[in-house]
Amino acid sequence: MVEPLCQREKDLAQVAELALRASGMDCVGLYVFDETLHPKTGVILGMPDAFSRAYEVTGMRIDPVLDHMRRTGAPCSTVTCLGERWTSSQLYQRVSGRFGLTGFAALPLYRADDLAGILYLGTLTEANARRLTPEGMCVMSPHATRISTKLLNLPKRHEGLTGRQNDIARLAARGLSNAEIAVALDTGEAAVRKHLKALNRFFGTSNRTAMAAAWRESAS
Repeated sequence: MVEPLCQREKDLAQVAELALRASGMDCVGLYVFDETLHPKTGVILGMPDAFSRAYEVTGMRIDPVLDHMRRTGAPCSTVTCLGERWTSSQLYQRVSGRFGLTGFAALPLYRADDLAGILYLGTLTEANARRLTPEGMCVMSPHATRISTKLLNLPKRHEGLTGRQNDIARLAARGLSNAEIAVALDTGEAAVRKHLKALNRFFGTSNRTAMAAAWRESAS
């Protein structure tokens, strides 16, 4: 993604870094879907920003592996989905091949029964490309399970708020008092009151209960 990252993308980048280290692959992409199963928010690590832009602007629309994963809800890869047709695909010719991406796995991320996102594990070497077989998909699938769990545990955030405002709204929604919020965030009660006043203005509410309800409803 283009810098600077928003807080949600920073959260996703931390989770993606764990998947990259655990998998031993060369690069990783992590995207959360919207209601229509289109990637909404995400990050790519291990590739240049130019690749991220090219994939998000052009690649997603012509990605047959992404399309197959969304239709089936099952793990797949450039090997299992395309085989020898991978290097002649539009995605390879227009995006991946330009940056040396030799292939990738697409692992579905679930929230209960709902397809919630996708974990890409990419290869830049022939050695890792040989891991994109059906047997390799079985080995990689536990990474997606762990990432799904971590996504469920990410703190809810409203992208229109600062990190500190989200923290205060979250704690207020849990029923903490101003004094308890101040202790939890190592700040003063005056600062908490100032942020709560700003949060009420933001949501058009008149008290912390209504503000907390509005934040819970709109945060993702």
